[in-house]
Order: sequence, then structure tokens, then C-alpha cells
Amino acid sequence: MHSTHYLILILALLALAAACSENTTKDIQKDIQGNWELYSAERDGKNIATLEGTYFNFAGDTLVSNFPIVPKIPYTVPIKVTSNTITNLAQDVVFIVEPENYADTLHLSTMVKGNGFDLMLRRVASSE
Repeated sequence: MHSTHYLILILALLALAAACSENTTKDIQKDIQGNWELYSAERDGKNIATLEGTYFNFAGDTLVSNFPIVPKIPYTVPIKVTSNTITNLAQDVVFIVEPENYADTLHLSTMVKGNGFDLMLRRVASSE
């Protein structure tokens, strides 16, 4: 009899954890929507200025950016947001969303061609 209660409790906790993860994904996807510009960048722990002028625009399941991961810049790609990641589905590049309050700043980290990047972005008003 007790094992049935434990099984029900475990299943309830697993369902709760799954629901929390789904809400986090929806919250992150909603919170990052809009225009962001780079204000600080590091490559492998060293400050870099060559990414000045980099921007990210999240609109639904789409990213428009000039972050140099492909030869054609700017580019528009489909994305998938899951928990704390944003996956660029066209180039299979994953951005880790670092825990932040997404009202004003967004901290992304990624690996591109063997280099680790930390990107600090600030929200900007839409140009429309």
C-alpha cells in the first residue's frame, strides 16, 4: 500500500517539474522578444571590440542578427527556445541564456568554431 503512495507522489513531482520547465521556456521566449544590441563581448575570456554593432532581434520563433556565424550578414533564421537555450536551427548554433532579469539585459554564451563567446546585450527600442 505504501509503495503505491510513493509512486503517486513521485509521478506528481515529475509532472510538476515538467510543467515548471515548460513555463520557464515560455517565459524566456516571451521575455527575450524584441531588439537587443551588444554592449560587451568576450571571446575565450578576453574582451573583444570587433563585435561592436552586433544586434539580435527576437520575433516569435525567428532571430534576425549580424552576429558573425555565417558569411551572409545580416541573416534571419528559425530558432527554438528550450529551458535556458536558444538554438539557431539553420546553423545548429546554441546560445545559453544565462540567468538574468530580461527587462534590460540579456547574457548569452555560445561556442563558435571552437571559441567560447560571452555576449552582453541591452534592450533597445524598436526602430519602427
